[in-house]
Amino acid sequence: MSSPAGAEENAATPRRLFLALWPGVVERAQIAELAAQAAGRGRLRDANLHLTLAFLGATGAARLAAYQAALAELPMPELDLLLDRYGYWPQSRILWLGSSRTPPELYELVAELHRRLRRCGFEPERRAFQAHITLARRFPGPAPVQPPAVPVRWRSAEVALVESILDRQGARYQVLQRWPGARLADGSME
Repeated sequence: MSSPAGAEENAATPRRLFLALWPGVVERAQIAELAAQAAGRGRLRDANLHLTLAFLGATGAARLAAYQAALAELPMPELDLLLDRYGYWPQSRILWLGSSRTPPELYELVAELHRRLRRCGFEPERRAFQAHITLARRFPGPAPVQPPAVPVRWRSAEVALVESILDRQGARYQVLQRWPGARLADGSME
């Protein structure tokens, strides 16, 4: 049986991937509202709002399969995030939303992701992890002085594998897989 024309080529084409916390509908709407207030029309698409845990970059099929196997039994804590401050990186002109008190469990999760992915050849960024959600790129700055009037409370219990796909409007993100924490019999998280 033959494969469709181009199918083998597409399977060999590296995909631009990252791991992220992916907000639910309610949290996404709240974050989008803060982005609109802080950045106006120059903000990211609402559908693209996320918190990057690890940027995997251009990833071929074999490496992707190795990453997926490495993350198969990922212990996922339930994270309680409070997004209560804006930040701005002038060098890259990025306006972001973050937390004044990042939970230690989030740093531990990122360290565990890096540990598992290193076994597959992944090289983490050298700079320290800074939990943030990018609200706008090419933002003229500075960040709003006042914190968000209503901070976003976000409980997250899964890691998403996301592909960045470039189209005419820029990047759009597609969730390929999710790794939830272990569920107990009553449906709560371990």
